[in-house]
Amino acid sequence: MDRRKTRHGLEDVAKRAGVGVATVDRVLNERGSVSAMTEQRVLEAARALGLRRILPAPHSRQLRIEVMLAPPVSPFMKRLSMAVSQVAATLDRSITVLRSSIEMTDPARVAARIMSCRADGIVVYCEEHPANIAAIAAAAAAGRPVICIVTDVPDSPRMAYVGIDHGKAGRTAGFFAARMGRREGVALVIAASAGFRAHKQRIDGFRAALALHAPDVAVAPVVMTHDDPELAYRHVAQALRERPELVTIYNTGGGNEGVGHALRDRGQGRAIMFAGHELTEESAALLKEGLMTMTIDQAPELQARRAIDIMISRIRGGADQPGGNDIAFTLHTVENC
Repeated sequence: MDRRKTRHGLEDVAKRAGVGVATVDRVLNERGSVSAMTEQRVLEAARALGLRRILPAPHSRQLRIEVMLAPPVSPFMKRLSMAVSQVAATLDRSITVLRSSIEMTDPARVAARIMSCRADGIVVYCEEHPANIAAIAAAAAAGRPVICIVTDVPDSPRMAYVGIDHGKAGRTAGFFAARMGRREGVALVIAASAGFRAHKQRIDGFRAALALHAPDVAVAPVVMTHDDPELAYRHVAQALRERPELVTIYNTGGGNEGVGHALRDRGQGRAIMFAGHELTEESAALLKEGLMTMTIDQAPELQARRAIDIMISRIRGGADQPGGNDIAFTLHTVENC
């Protein structure tokens, strides 16, 4: 009779938690091989149903979070990668943060890594590509929450996005370009990649702000540099030769030093308003030399901390935390770099 009652109790818990009876048995008897989120659902269901037995303490096992980033080649990715390491060093021993370096412009490799991941949660920086969207959906369906960091993939069932509002960042660059540069001429926009939503939003915001605040400044066709300083140098040097009406340069990605060197070589450092992103050693030097006018920093250290904190809270059943664009960007010039 007692066995039948126990069996019925497990079935009720399984139904409420949306899992099988065998999974409930593994959780209640601490046999492992169950994801942290599934374990949490089972224990919550058991408590809600008043299961008459001593329940195990949740999440006594190791918690693993994998952070998937581009290789730490650009100054920004170096900062973000270091920030992840610094956050990981502050966590208790029950939490392990794994870092993966993947060539993010290869969606097939990124999607395969997301699909093969067996961590309890995933924090990923990736392009807005159908393969990545499908992989995030598969991870979420398997009980592995996904947080997008730096750039969003909103059409996927990701749990949250942690990063700045890139549209507002682009509009900010456009506003200052209109107020600080000449009111007529051409603006050159260079970007890292067309595949990342962050760059699309920055470009759209920049164009919108210029159209509003400096309608006589036309925007030339966007050129891609893939964060390569040498490629940025060549594009800017060519524009300076061919476009005497150039008044503004806006770089949405890395390679600021290439832009600065082209301005220096052509003697155009103070004649052209140059706005970019991230406060790095390279951009700080350009600001101090007068080659760069301003840079917009997105605080990767705060992004790393926020993403990992949200993930831990979610997996361990804490209160829901807001997952919107809640990281504030900051503006830097020669006066505060």
